Order: sequence, then structure tokens, then C-alpha cells
Amino acid sequence: MRTLILLMLAVCLSGCASRGPIGSFAGPLPEKSAVAAIADDAAFILAGLYPPGHTTFRLLPAKNAENSFAVAFESSLRGKGFTLAATDSDALAVGYTLDVLDEKTAWYLHLRLSDPNGGDKVIARCYLANGQPEGGQSQALLESRSPLTRIREAVRFEP
Repeated sequence: MRTLILLMLAVCLSGCASRGPIGSFAGPLPEKSAVAAIADDAAFILAGLYPPGHTTFRLLPAKNAENSFAVAFESSLRGKGFTLAATDSDALAVGYTLDVLDEKTAWYLHLRLSDPNGGDKVIARCYLANGQPEGGQSQALLESRSPLTRIREAVRFEP
């Protein structure tokens, strides 16, 4: 009975698992100079994690792919020396969410990086209305194993 319950739990959890970021999102954006400052800061953060000139990113498009943040972010990444790949490439995928926290006074940026070789990361930071960081940043390395794999490793089935 215990095995049956664990199997059902594993099947349910495996349906919730996804690999890597799905896409990007840009909500209401601050003024253009603030968007450029946020994009520059995001490129600076990525340059501290990955070597420019040796790293290729594949930006995951937002619903409105021509939003001012997408354009500024691409420009900032290229300015740092990163290469940007086509959408069907096997490069390091970068998805972003840039959205308002408080009506016209604070925004947050959430970057999701999905490495095809494992080591997915998330980075989050808050910004003031002028695009200046409001404090530190949050970084986390995501577990690359799916919930189903973790359950299989934790439970040994005996025939």
C-alpha cells in the first residue's frame, strides 16, 4: 500500500515539474532611463557570473518582445561582450520578469537562467523609480533533479 501511495505521489509531482524557464514578462515599465539602468545592472550581474566573450545567452521572449526592457537588455548584454543566440539554440537560456512593486516607485527584476548542462539559477533584485538598485540581490542555484528523480532516489522499491 505504501508503495502504491508513493507511486501515485510521484506521478502527480512529475506533472508539475518543468525544465527551465518558460518565457519572459515585462509589466508596466518605468521611464526609459530607469529601464536602461535596470538592463545595465542585469548585464553587470550576469558578467559577474559568466565570462563575457565566452558565454552565449538565448533570451526567452516576452509576449511583447519589443518592450523597451528587452531591447535595452539585449544591447547591454552585447555591450558587455556576450553573444546572443537564436531562439532554437542550445545556449544558456535567460528568462526575465520585470514588474512594478509599488505604483510608479519600485520595480523588481527576476532573472531565470537555465543551463543545458545543469546548474539553473535565479536572481532577483528590487529597483527604485530611477532604476537604481534598492539593496542587495538574491541568487539561488536550483536543484536540477526533478521531484520524481528525488523520490526515486529517496525510496528504494523492493520487489
